[in-house]
Amino acid sequence: MIKKTSIIAIHALVLFIVLPFVVNAGWVITEESTDVHGNRMIQTTFIQNNFIRHETQSSIAIIDFKKKIITLVFSQYKVYWSGTIQQLKENSISAYDKQMEEMLIGLSPVDRIELDSIYNEIRAQLLDTNRVVNNNIAVFETSENEKILEYNARKYNIKLDTIIIESVWHTTEVKPYNHVDVNYMISFMKQLNPISGQGSISYTDEYIELLKSGMLLKSIEYLPDSNQQIIRVTNIREINIIDDFFIPPPNYREASFSDILYLMPLLEEEGKDYGW
Repeated sequence: MIKKTSIIAIHALVLFIVLPFVVNAGWVITEESTDVHGNRMIQTTFIQNNFIRHETQSSIAIIDFKKKIITLVFSQYKVYWSGTIQQLKENSISAYDKQMEEMLIGLSPVDRIELDSIYNEIRAQLLDTNRVVNNNIAVFETSENEKILEYNARKYNIKLDTIIIESVWHTTEVKPYNHVDVNYMISFMKQLNPISGQGSISYTDEYIELLKSGMLLKSIEYLPDSNQQIIRVTNIREINIIDDFFIPPPNYREASFSDILYLMPLLEEEGKDYGW
């Protein structure tokens, strides 16, 4: 069996950029993600003037929607990488190809086939720029309500054909999107879609309308293995954020993409040590 840590690290890097989030303008939101196995992750999101900053225990992602620039910051090592979506794709593909060449050396024919299958699948996702919304996905409002924080939230079920694949709780009592160009944001995220492998749920008209009219406070994704990923907003408040908060500190070093990939497995191990 081939050790896949380096492959998974690359994929985790691009997935991190588009982790599920709620967008605001001059707001800070804390979300907790859990599953049935006891895994837990905290993410804090800051947004103001078309900038978004996501923070977890191990890393930071900053997105400038106007300039279409993504910046990945690793505070433990005081380094960062910054580039466009196209640069992210090109660097990811280049890294895949280089690792393929190195890992094929000395492998048995069986392991070569396994490695080829893994790389070809991920590489195809990176190159795919023509994904379309699945017309079999639809959002249905229910009659169920829940009090989350101090807000009243209505439950919506998201179905693929006849199967409920996700439930979300939406409130109209707080409307952070009033000061954000949602259409511009969705356009930007669609460009990231081939990189992240994210599904098309977030791009349905009904889902986008929920974001425009209020805020999602909770979601439950029903996974094929009977697992559930639950994301709940645990804190939300309006604040003023200084512009410098959306750029790396001046004493941080700009790293190459290959340096960032090297750090990913190290950060993953640190996360295990601290129970992230």
